[in-house]
Amino acid sequence: MRDRRPAAMSPRAACLLITLVVVIGYANSLNCGFAQDDVFVVTINRAIRDLPHVYRVFAQPYWGIGYEELATYRPIVNVSLALNYAVHGFHPLGYHLVNLLLHAINSCLVYGLVHTYTRWSHLALFTALLFAAHPVHVEAVTQVVGRTELLAASFGFLSWHAYLRTGEGRHWRWLAWAAFAVGMYAKESAITLIGVIGLAELCAGRLQTRQDWQRLLFEMSGFLAVAGSNIVTRWLVNGRFGVQSDQTYFHNDPWLTRILTMSQGLVEYFRLLIFPYKLCAFYDFSFFPKVATLTPRVATSLTLVVVVIGLGIWAWRRQPVVAFAILMFFVSISLVSNIIVPTGLVIAERVLYLPSLSICLLGGLGLATLYERSPTGRRAAILACVTILGLMSWRTITRNPDWTDNEAYSRALLRDAPGNPKSWLAMAKVYEDSGNLAAAEAALQQAIAIGAHRAAPRTALGQLYMRLDRLSEAEALFRDAIAGNPLGWQAYFSLANLLARQGRTAEALDWYAAGKQQYLPPGDVLSKTAAGFYRGGQYVEACAVYEDALRRDPFLGQTWAGYGITLLRLGRMAEARAALEQAVTLDPNLADGWMNLGSVCGEQGDYVAARHAFAEAIKIDSSSEQAHANLRLATALAFSH
Repeated sequence: MRDRRPAAMSPRAACLLITLVVVIGYANSLNCGFAQDDVFVVTINRAIRDLPHVYRVFAQPYWGIGYEELATYRPIVNVSLALNYAVHGFHPLGYHLVNLLLHAINSCLVYGLVHTYTRWSHLALFTALLFAAHPVHVEAVTQVVGRTELLAASFGFLSWHAYLRTGEGRHWRWLAWAAFAVGMYAKESAITLIGVIGLAELCAGRLQTRQDWQRLLFEMSGFLAVAGSNIVTRWLVNGRFGVQSDQTYFHNDPWLTRILTMSQGLVEYFRLLIFPYKLCAFYDFSFFPKVATLTPRVATSLTLVVVVIGLGIWAWRRQPVVAFAILMFFVSISLVSNIIVPTGLVIAERVLYLPSLSICLLGGLGLATLYERSPTGRRAAILACVTILGLMSWRTITRNPDWTDNEAYSRALLRDAPGNPKSWLAMAKVYEDSGNLAAAEAALQQAIAIGAHRAAPRTALGQLYMRLDRLSEAEALFRDAIAGNPLGWQAYFSLANLLARQGRTAEALDWYAAGKQQYLPPGDVLSKTAAGFYRGGQYVEACAVYEDALRRDPFLGQTWAGYGITLLRLGRMAEARAALEQAVTLDPNLADGWMNLGSVCGEQGDYVAARHAFAEAIKIDSSSEQAHANLRLATALAFSH
């Protein structure tokens, strides 16, 4: 693109400075715990607790067995979390530290890429510093699940570096393809790297001859083969390529609606990149409306998007760096833009991790040009850079605590998006966990008032009413949720659970069958429905639903325990013992599982095994008088025999 005199600062010193900026911005993120999705993918995710068998994550969805509807397949992220867990268990510090280091590495890789293409050290340094400090990255760096973005970018950048060295030997080509594969298996959006590299080659003027084009096409064929294998594997694991339609924000909407609506979304992305002061953890249509016709706001948004794209094309020959910076944003955001395919989000800050390189490159270009203009310009560029980095770091530091825990996240979301039903749903969960059920009920009612046509708040409030034994109100809410969204499977199984608890067996089985026609949910959801049949005294039906749950996920200790006690009620002692032994093998901390196992062993006359089971139950719950009494009885019987 252009040559400049080398910078006084060496690449090593530049990387140290870049890392320092990352540490300044994200040091306080190390104080955060697990919030929202972090809780699920770390503390509830069984797959990461068994490093010797971590290969299993390549045969299941990212969220685990039963979440194929989300169509996420990111096994490399689960492997990285398993390594974290093997080192320090559930201590959050290590998980956040890894994210911080990945961001520092990515920022240094950005420095190397810009320097390789432009041979302009100042441009590379300024761009990487802005990338390191940009506050729009907080969601990706501070939230543990943001590691999907970080790993996809890390291996994408490594692949890009290797691609640039393919002329030095065949091994670099294989390394480029292998790194790209790892990036794809960290997050599917890494596929956009193919377009970004092709755009960079065009803007850099590296495609002048037929041989250059043949070289590019050959290299890209390898990337495409890797992407194809990932797509096929994703389909085999999840049963689909994309997100289930009812999980998208543009369910059944025509393409024109997506275009018109997301023109506003792209403008919001522009704002987040240029002026990232107002940030939010979750965006929905309360930020901009879903529209199917041309409104003044949409017309303005479309015009702005077209002008920006036109500016990028105009700069193609005149300012290649500007052209690449502008156009790479649209290439890298394309997969999650809802324009090509509908996705499970409207917009999100975390998906700007790679596209933010566009504004950082433009800002770096301005600073580098000013820096090399004159001694005065040099001082002005340094002052401007320090000021921008200071403001960005301040915004990052003040944003990090939003991910301290679920309560901090929920309060921040409610502060930033009071018109979003998810804000009230999250806050209701915080209230319920703290025992403030009245506040939880009020929050869920507010969520229903805001999202008048949404099933999730009604289902959540119905589940709260079930816990409060307000069953008639819960039933009405579940039926309303199903009427409002017939594809929302959660309400079907909640309604089946409720009806089973009331002994309305035929109705419960009908709704259970209807729910399975919509979607076969995770095993723990089926297990709760089975527990409803058990509580209603319908042991045969409970047994059948437990078997459905175990076919869905055979590694649920609590489900095996429920299945075992149900078999015990049916008098199937040998099967009950086998199920309960499996339960405590999978989860040795199940006090009830050990208690029930001891009871079964006692019924079979195996008092030594019963004594051992009751002793294990006491280790977990030493306050259980029943366990102590059973242990004394089993001990006496064991010695008497």
